[in-house]
Amino acid sequence: MPSDVTVDIAHFEDITIDIDGKNTSISIDDKSVLDYDLVYFRRAGREFLWLAATIAVFLEFHGRKYFDSTYKEVGPQGTKLTSLLKLALAEQPIIPTFFCYKGNILKSAPKIVEKFGLPLVAKDLYSQRGIGVHLVKTIKDFDDLVTRFPNNKFLFQKFIEKKEEFRVLVVGDQVGSYERKTSMDPNEFRNNVSLGAKEDFIDICEIAEDVKDISIKSSRILKIEIAGVDAAVDTNGKVWLLEVNRGPGFTYKAVKSREVASVADFFVRELTKNK
Repeated sequence: MPSDVTVDIAHFEDITIDIDGKNTSISIDDKSVLDYDLVYFRRAGREFLWLAATIAVFLEFHGRKYFDSTYKEVGPQGTKLTSLLKLALAEQPIIPTFFCYKGNILKSAPKIVEKFGLPLVAKDLYSQRGIGVHLVKTIKDFDDLVTRFPNNKFLFQKFIEKKEEFRVLVVGDQVGSYERKTSMDPNEFRNNVSLGAKEDFIDICEIAEDVKDISIKSSRILKIEIAGVDAAVDTNGKVWLLEVNRGPGFTYKAVKSREVASVADFFVRELTKNK
Protein backbone atom coordinates (compact mmCIF):
# COMPACT_ATOMS: atom_id res chain seq x y z
CA MET A 1 0.00 0.00 0.00
CA PRO A 2 1.44 3.44 -0.93
CA SER A 3 2.70 5.49 2.02
CA ASP A 4 0.22 8.32 1.32
CA VAL A 5 -2.80 6.01 1.61
CA THR A 6 -4.65 5.81 4.92
CA VAL A 7 -6.78 2.76 5.73
CA ASP A 8 -9.46 2.85 8.43
CA ILE A 9 -11.03 -0.36 9.73
CA ALA A 10 -14.52 -0.04 11.16
CA HIS A 11 -17.45 -2.17 12.22
CA PHE A 12 -21.04 -1.85 11.05
CA GLU A 13 -22.00 -1.06 14.65
CA ASP A 14 -20.01 2.20 14.34
CA ILE A 15 -22.37 3.51 11.65
CA THR A 16 -24.86 6.34 12.17
CA ILE A 17 -27.36 7.45 9.53
CA ASP A 18 -28.93 10.90 9.60
CA ILE A 19 -31.78 11.35 7.11
CA ASP A 20 -32.62 15.01 6.66
CA GLY A 21 -33.51 15.83 3.07
CA LYS A 22 -30.55 17.14 1.08
CA ASN A 23 -28.40 17.02 4.23
CA THR A 24 -28.72 13.24 4.59
CA SER A 25 -25.45 11.72 5.79
CA ILE A 26 -23.83 8.46 6.87
CA SER A 27 -20.93 8.52 9.31
CA ILE A 28 -18.43 6.19 10.93
CA ASP A 29 -17.54 7.52 14.38
CA ASP A 30 -18.54 11.03 13.23
CA LYS A 31 -16.49 10.82 10.01
CA SER A 32 -18.54 10.95 6.81
CA VAL A 33 -18.29 7.92 4.55
CA LEU A 34 -18.01 10.44 1.71
CA ASP A 35 -14.58 11.40 3.05
CA TYR A 36 -13.31 8.04 1.81
CA ASP A 37 -12.22 7.38 -1.78
CA LEU A 38 -13.08 3.69 -1.48
CA VAL A 39 -15.26 1.64 0.84
CA TYR A 40 -14.91 -2.13 1.02
CA PHE A 41 -17.48 -4.28 2.80
CA ARG A 42 -15.26 -7.12 3.94
CA ARG A 43 -18.07 -9.26 5.23
CA ALA A 44 -21.66 -8.29 6.08
CA GLY A 45 -23.34 -11.57 6.98
CA ARG A 46 -27.01 -11.94 7.77
CA GLU A 47 -26.89 -9.50 10.70
CA PHE A 48 -25.57 -6.55 8.70
CA LEU A 49 -26.56 -7.30 5.10
CA TRP A 50 -29.39 -4.75 5.13
CA LEU A 51 -27.04 -2.09 6.57
CA ALA A 52 -24.36 -2.75 3.94
CA ALA A 53 -27.05 -2.40 1.30
CA THR A 54 -28.27 0.89 2.78
CA ILE A 55 -24.73 2.30 2.79
CA ALA A 56 -24.20 1.05 -0.78
CA VAL A 57 -27.31 2.90 -1.96
CA PHE A 58 -25.93 6.11 -0.42
CA LEU A 59 -22.45 5.66 -1.93
CA GLU A 60 -23.92 4.81 -5.34
CA PHE A 61 -26.03 7.98 -5.29
CA HIS A 62 -22.96 10.10 -4.54
CA GLY A 63 -20.77 8.36 -7.12
CA ARG A 64 -18.32 6.94 -4.60
CA LYS A 65 -16.41 3.74 -5.28
CA TYR A 66 -17.25 0.72 -3.13
CA PHE A 67 -17.07 -3.06 -3.27
CA ASP A 68 -18.97 -5.22 -3.79
CA SER A 69 -21.47 -3.41 -6.00
CA THR A 70 -23.97 -6.25 -5.62
CA TYR A 71 -24.97 -4.76 -2.27
CA LYS A 72 -26.97 -2.00 -3.96
CA GLU A 73 -29.33 -4.65 -5.38
CA VAL A 74 -30.98 -5.08 -2.01
CA GLY A 75 -34.59 -5.43 -3.27
CA PRO A 76 -37.14 -6.50 -0.65
CA GLN A 77 -34.43 -7.52 1.82
CA GLY A 78 -33.95 -3.90 2.81
CA THR A 79 -35.51 -2.38 5.92
CA LYS A 80 -37.63 0.71 6.58
CA LEU A 81 -34.37 2.61 6.92
CA THR A 82 -33.20 1.54 3.45
CA SER A 83 -36.49 2.71 1.94
CA LEU A 84 -36.46 6.02 3.81
CA LEU A 85 -32.91 6.70 2.63
CA LYS A 86 -33.80 5.99 -1.01
CA LEU A 87 -36.84 8.25 -0.77
CA ALA A 88 -34.93 11.07 0.91
CA LEU A 89 -32.21 10.94 -1.75
CA ALA A 90 -34.99 11.24 -4.33
CA GLU A 91 -36.17 14.42 -2.55
CA GLN A 92 -39.36 12.97 -1.14
CA PRO A 93 -40.70 14.66 2.05
CA ILE A 94 -39.38 12.20 4.65
CA ILE A 95 -39.61 12.99 8.36
CA PRO A 96 -36.10 13.69 9.76
CA THR A 97 -34.72 10.34 10.91
CA PHE A 98 -31.68 9.14 12.87
CA PHE A 99 -30.29 5.63 13.17
CA CYS A 100 -27.52 4.20 15.28
CA TYR A 101 -26.89 0.60 16.16
CA LYS A 102 -28.59 -0.75 19.29
CA GLY A 103 -25.41 -0.71 21.39
CA ASN A 104 -25.00 3.04 20.82
CA ILE A 105 -28.56 4.20 21.52
CA LEU A 106 -27.96 5.39 25.08
CA LYS A 107 -24.74 7.19 24.10
CA SER A 108 -26.55 8.88 21.20
CA ALA A 109 -29.72 9.76 23.17
CA PRO A 110 -28.67 13.36 24.06
CA LYS A 111 -27.78 14.01 20.40
CA ILE A 112 -31.11 12.60 19.23
CA VAL A 113 -33.05 14.74 21.71
CA GLU A 114 -31.06 17.84 20.74
CA LYS A 115 -31.86 17.17 17.08
CA PHE A 116 -35.56 16.31 17.34
CA GLY A 117 -36.71 17.59 20.73
CA LEU A 118 -39.23 15.72 22.86
CA PRO A 119 -41.43 13.88 22.36
CA LEU A 120 -39.95 11.91 19.48
CA VAL A 121 -40.79 8.58 17.85
CA ALA A 122 -38.81 5.32 18.11
CA LYS A 123 -39.66 2.80 15.42
CA ASP A 124 -38.50 -0.81 15.21
CA LEU A 125 -36.96 -1.42 11.77
CA TYR A 126 -39.28 -4.38 11.32
CA SER A 127 -42.43 -2.91 12.87
CA GLN A 128 -45.78 -3.65 11.26
CA ARG A 129 -49.26 -2.28 11.82
CA GLY A 130 -48.05 0.12 14.51
CA ILE A 131 -46.56 -2.59 16.71
CA GLY A 132 -42.99 -1.63 17.62
CA VAL A 133 -43.61 2.13 17.32
CA HIS A 134 -43.10 4.03 20.59
CA LEU A 135 -43.41 7.62 21.78
CA VAL A 136 -40.28 8.76 23.63
CA LYS A 137 -41.35 11.50 26.05
CA THR A 138 -38.29 11.77 28.32
CA ILE A 139 -34.58 10.93 28.18
CA LYS A 140 -35.32 8.08 30.61
CA ASP A 141 -37.53 6.45 27.97
CA PHE A 142 -34.39 5.55 26.01
CA ASP A 143 -33.25 3.40 28.94
CA ASP A 144 -36.67 1.76 29.12
CA LEU A 145 -36.63 1.09 25.38
CA VAL A 146 -33.24 -0.62 25.48
CA THR A 147 -34.16 -2.61 28.61
CA ARG A 148 -37.50 -3.83 27.26
CA PHE A 149 -36.25 -4.56 23.73
CA PRO A 150 -32.52 -5.38 24.00
CA ASN A 151 -32.36 -7.16 20.64
CA ASN A 152 -34.40 -4.73 18.56
CA LYS A 153 -33.03 -2.21 16.07
CA PHE A 154 -34.66 1.22 16.19
CA LEU A 155 -34.71 4.34 14.09
CA PHE A 156 -35.72 7.64 15.68
CA GLN A 157 -37.85 10.33 14.09
CA LYS A 158 -39.03 13.84 14.81
CA PHE A 159 -42.57 13.82 16.20
CA ILE A 160 -44.98 15.46 13.77
CA GLU A 161 -48.25 17.01 14.95
CA LYS A 162 -50.64 15.52 12.41
CA LYS A 163 -53.80 17.18 11.22
CA GLU A 164 -54.73 14.23 9.00
CA GLU A 165 -53.23 10.89 7.99
CA PHE A 166 -54.01 8.95 4.82
CA ARG A 167 -53.42 5.54 3.30
CA VAL A 168 -53.14 5.58 -0.48
CA LEU A 169 -53.23 2.30 -2.36
CA VAL A 170 -51.08 2.64 -5.47
CA VAL A 171 -51.52 0.06 -8.23
CA GLY A 172 -49.03 0.50 -11.04
CA ASP A 173 -49.06 4.20 -11.85
CA GLN A 174 -52.57 4.85 -10.55
CA VAL A 175 -54.34 5.40 -7.26
CA GLY A 176 -56.58 2.43 -6.47
CA SER A 177 -58.10 3.67 -3.22
CA TYR A 178 -57.79 6.54 -0.77
CA GLU A 179 -58.70 6.58 2.91
CA ARG A 180 -58.38 8.78 5.96
CA LYS A 181 -57.16 7.07 9.16
CA THR A 182 -58.13 8.58 12.51
CA SER A 183 -57.30 7.25 15.96
CA MET A 184 -60.36 7.08 18.22
CA ASP A 185 -58.21 7.19 21.36
CA PRO A 186 -57.12 10.73 22.34
CA ASN A 187 -54.05 9.26 24.04
CA GLU A 188 -52.94 7.23 21.00
CA PHE A 189 -50.55 8.89 18.52
CA ARG A 190 -50.62 5.97 16.06
CA ASN A 191 -53.35 5.96 13.40
CA ASN A 192 -53.21 2.26 12.57
CA VAL A 193 -56.52 0.57 11.73
CA SER A 194 -55.20 -2.61 13.40
CA LEU A 195 -54.94 -0.61 16.64
CA GLY A 196 -58.51 0.63 16.44
CA ALA A 197 -58.24 3.69 14.21
CA LYS A 198 -61.26 4.60 12.12
CA GLU A 199 -60.93 4.38 8.35
CA ASP A 200 -63.00 6.53 6.02
CA PHE A 201 -62.71 5.72 2.33
CA ILE A 202 -62.79 8.77 0.10
CA ASP A 203 -63.51 9.05 -3.61
CA ILE A 204 -60.12 8.97 -5.35
CA CYS A 205 -61.19 12.01 -7.37
CA GLU A 206 -60.89 14.01 -4.14
CA ILE A 207 -57.27 13.13 -3.41
CA ALA A 208 -55.02 16.16 -3.12
CA GLU A 209 -52.61 16.42 -6.03
CA ASP A 210 -49.53 16.62 -3.81
CA VAL A 211 -50.55 13.50 -1.88
CA LYS A 212 -51.28 11.70 -5.15
CA ASP A 213 -47.97 12.71 -6.76
CA ILE A 214 -45.92 11.76 -3.69
CA SER A 215 -47.66 8.38 -3.41
CA ILE A 216 -47.18 7.38 -7.04
CA LYS A 217 -43.61 8.70 -7.28
CA SER A 218 -42.47 7.05 -4.03
CA SER A 219 -43.89 3.68 -5.11
CA ARG A 220 -42.04 4.00 -8.41
CA ILE A 221 -38.76 4.92 -6.66
CA LEU A 222 -38.96 1.77 -4.52
CA LYS A 223 -40.19 -0.34 -7.46
CA ILE A 224 -43.30 -1.48 -5.61
CA GLU A 225 -46.18 -1.94 -8.03
CA ILE A 226 -48.83 -2.58 -5.36
CA ALA A 227 -48.07 -0.25 -2.47
CA GLY A 228 -49.80 1.03 0.63
CA VAL A 229 -48.48 4.57 1.01
CA ASP A 230 -48.94 6.32 4.34
CA ALA A 231 -48.90 10.11 4.19
CA ALA A 232 -49.77 12.78 6.71
CA VAL A 233 -50.56 16.49 6.68
CA ASP A 234 -49.17 18.36 9.68
CA THR A 235 -50.82 21.27 11.48
CA ASN A 236 -48.97 23.70 9.17
CA GLY A 237 -50.36 22.03 6.06
CA LYS A 238 -47.12 20.32 5.00
CA VAL A 239 -47.43 16.82 3.51
CA TRP A 240 -45.06 14.16 4.89
CA LEU A 241 -44.39 10.73 3.44
CA LEU A 242 -44.44 8.27 6.35
CA GLU A 243 -43.96 4.85 4.75
CA VAL A 244 -44.37 2.86 1.58
CA ASN A 245 -45.54 -0.67 2.37
CA ARG A 246 -45.25 -3.84 0.31
CA GLY A 247 -48.15 -6.27 0.60
CA PRO A 248 -50.51 -3.72 2.18
CA GLY A 249 -53.48 -4.87 4.25
CA PHE A 250 -56.94 -4.63 2.69
CA THR A 251 -60.46 -4.01 3.94
CA TYR A 252 -62.43 -6.84 2.40
CA LYS A 253 -65.88 -5.22 2.47
CA ALA A 254 -66.52 -4.37 -1.17
CA VAL A 255 -69.24 -1.86 -0.27
CA LYS A 256 -66.75 0.10 1.84
CA SER A 257 -63.47 -0.36 -0.03
CA ARG A 258 -62.34 -0.65 -3.63
CA GLU A 259 -58.91 -1.97 -2.65
CA VAL A 260 -59.35 -5.57 -3.79
CA ALA A 261 -61.27 -4.53 -6.90
CA SER A 262 -58.58 -2.01 -7.88
CA VAL A 263 -55.85 -4.65 -7.56
CA ALA A 264 -57.90 -7.02 -9.71
CA ASP A 265 -58.37 -4.28 -12.31
CA PHE A 266 -54.61 -3.67 -12.27
CA PHE A 267 -53.91 -7.36 -12.91
CA VAL A 268 -56.33 -7.33 -15.86
CA ARG A 269 -54.67 -4.23 -17.34
CA GLU A 270 -51.24 -5.80 -17.05
CA LEU A 271 -52.35 -9.12 -18.56
CA THR A 272 -53.90 -7.42 -21.56
CA LYS A 273 -50.96 -5.10 -22.32
CA ASN A 274 -49.22 -7.47 -24.72
CA LYS A 275 -52.30 -8.97 -26.31
